[in-house]
Amino acid sequence: MFFVNYLCVPFVVRKSFTTKELKVHTKDTKKEVIKMKITLKLIFIFYLLTIFTAGSKAIADSPLTKKQKREKDKQLNILTIGDSNGALPFGWVYQLKQIRTNDTIFNISISGNTIGFNNNGQRSLNTLSNIGSYMEKAYTRLGKIDRIIIMLGTNDCKEVFRDSLSVVPGNMRNMIDEIKKIAKLHRNKPVIYIVSPPPFGPDEMLGEKYKGGMDRVSLLNKQLELISKKESAVFINTCQILSPVFKQLTSDGVHLNADGQRMIAFIIQENLKY
Repeated sequence: MFFVNYLCVPFVVRKSFTTKELKVHTKDTKKEVIKMKITLKLIFIFYLLTIFTAGSKAIADSPLTKKQKREKDKQLNILTIGDSNGALPFGWVYQLKQIRTNDTIFNISISGNTIGFNNNGQRSLNTLSNIGSYMEKAYTRLGKIDRIIIMLGTNDCKEVFRDSLSVVPGNMRNMIDEIKKIAKLHRNKPVIYIVSPPPFGPDEMLGEKYKGGMDRVSLLNKQLELISKKESAVFINTCQILSPVFKQLTSDGVHLNADGQRMIAFIIQENLKY
């Protein structure tokens, strides 16, 4: 990240060094730079959490016009579709529920879910194959759907699917088309949000099945952004925002801790309109 690299440039005032002194000085400087980068990243995480929290509080506390108040008080029915990061008890869906207390959020997030692969040979983890039943469950529960938030793709970027990555964008397009067809049958037109899958950690953090994941998810997210434009969906790029500090938000390079999940929820909140 630019500001981290910029702030980490050491300013040392000294006329000259011997070769030996220069080597020692360079080694010590590198250590200080590394420490400073880690510190700045942690500060950045805290800063983002503070900004998102303060921003949401300011929205809640600020004086509203009558029209804004009506919109704010309007309860939204939201369907969330995700994988393990959405299924975790402290995951982004749980965090979103804490922020949007007026809304009814129906969550269909399943650990291992993909956009369109039979993960581990299981059709039950293929969202494209199951989107019809997901939608019908949501309509039975909610009656009407105002927003659909989809955050999938992490498991489609597993090592085992690396040679099939090119079919993932098509799977997402087919899923969106199916969602729209079912919604039309219910005389409903929900706003669809495609949330980028979050970053992966470096390969040394990852298990074998996810190695190379960051390269694949970067390619996928570019395609998901294009699909969002073509399908008139809202694209939310959490990957770009979280990448500089992701190592501090995960212990395994795949699943986010509570702070990371909270950040995703706040990023989504900033893109949701009352």
